[in-house]
Amino acid sequence: MRRIALTFAIVAGAMLAVLAHPGGAYAQATRTWVSGVGDDANPCSRTAPCKTFAGAISKTATFGEIDCLDPGGFGAITITKSITLDCTGTFGSVLVSGTNGIVVSLANATDVVTIRGLSINGLTTGLSGIRFIGNGTLNVDHVDIFAFTQAGVDFEPTANAELYVSDTFIHDNITSASTPTAVLVKATAGTVSKATLIRVNAQNNFFGLKADGSGASGGVINMTITDSKSTENASNGIVGTTPAGGAAIVMLCDHDTPSHNLGFGVIADGPLTTIRIGNMTIGGNATGVGTSNGGTLQSYKTNEINGNSNDGTAGGLPAVQLN
Repeated sequence: MRRIALTFAIVAGAMLAVLAHPGGAYAQATRTWVSGVGDDANPCSRTAPCKTFAGAISKTATFGEIDCLDPGGFGAITITKSITLDCTGTFGSVLVSGTNGIVVSLANATDVVTIRGLSINGLTTGLSGIRFIGNGTLNVDHVDIFAFTQAGVDFEPTANAELYVSDTFIHDNITSASTPTAVLVKATAGTVSKATLIRVNAQNNFFGLKADGSGASGGVINMTITDSKSTENASNGIVGTTPAGGAAIVMLCDHDTPSHNLGFGVIADGPLTTIRIGNMTIGGNATGVGTSNGGTLQSYKTNEINGNSNDGTAGGLPAVQLN
């Protein structure tokens, strides 16, 4: 009888411990799953997936991965640790109204977040599709972002940080009451922001691809844009802008097509802005290329700049022709 009573007491104690700490019932997994027919009460395994990214992230280990099991809308999420969201091969989406789609707020320089294979829809009232603050690295790959009022990708780190955007379509982020940008890169005073954009298509936004050094004294924005298009935007296609007391902007554009924009195809604004262009196709803009407020725009003499209402002017390496 004593043995039976002791066994019963041990089992009862274990059950009470689980009830007292229900979150401990599921250990964090390195790979979790979400599904359109999932439930956030599940452990987020492949056979018992969660419903939302927000429900899955607490059950996913740092540097782990949340994958999409089937098509669905998986909701807004705030990410504070290294993780990958991957819906490659399925139609995974984030649909929001009046808020940000995905917020990435990282504390450590070694943190890395990757967002891949998603559609992010702001319903014309959302703020930014992806908003980055803090430090670390953000990778955006094969993502479709549209209908936001502030930015498709809003990269505003508070320390040294890196952004990589590849094979991504950012479009129709424009309203009558705001001036949203497809990709906006900023810096904080005394920090370095690095951004690399490869095969990015920015279409029908207010601004296309923009580096903004305002309010970041002593900071630096290093930005490289290659094999990308910035077209049919309501203002400028590619722009670097910073005041005298802002961050220095150093931008390199290679094999890009800023075309059919209602402002400049490429413009360097401010005395701390330098943009270098090579192998560019720039046509159909109100003004092809130009500078303002002491900005520097340099050409490698390998560009096709024709067919704009005004083709514009740029300095050289040293002074050379645009094309």
